[in-house]
Amino acid sequence: MRNYTNYNSNKYNSYAPKKPVKNFTDLEVYQKALEGSVFVANELINFWEASRPRAEVAKADVKRSPKPLSPKFKQTQTTGSQEFCMDELESTIVKTMCITALSIPHLIAESHSKRFGQSTECLNILDEVMLRCNKMVVYLEQTRDICQTGIETARFEEEIKKYFYIRAKVLNLQRVWRKYIEEDKKQV
Repeated sequence: MRNYTNYNSNKYNSYAPKKPVKNFTDLEVYQKALEGSVFVANELINFWEASRPRAEVAKADVKRSPKPLSPKFKQTQTTGSQEFCMDELESTIVKTMCITALSIPHLIAESHSKRFGQSTECLNILDEVMLRCNKMVVYLEQTRDICQTGIETARFEEEIKKYFYIRAKVLNLQRVWRKYIEEDKKQV
């Protein structure tokens, strides 16, 4: 004999609509971008503070002796006639990555503010957000592979997936806003 008392239950959760978007902080892409920027800022500050004594020791040795630094204090990578100091390279990667990560939530907020305007400027800003998400993936991979941050590779992979997710969500958001703008133009 079959039990028909649980006829309405299924193994999946019932449908629950998303809460309405009243301001940009309600957007999932904004929340995820903010998470990513907080990770980058916190981890890079920790890395920067941990690597600072190493750089200060190297600078102190330069001031004390007129001779060039020995290889144990200054790692260099020679490409043609240019010589890059690893500390400078790491510094450049870290600074640009931090600036890029922190700018993504700002651009999402700006785009949200301009979506009801007369032009398609909000769509152009979302294009810039997608570009910066791609750049963040590159910076995260470079930081993982070049800098000795002490952060687990799995954590970098998680952040890379997050920025791909943000990019996909921004693309969907851009399509919806484009459709809304086109419908609005037809009504006028």
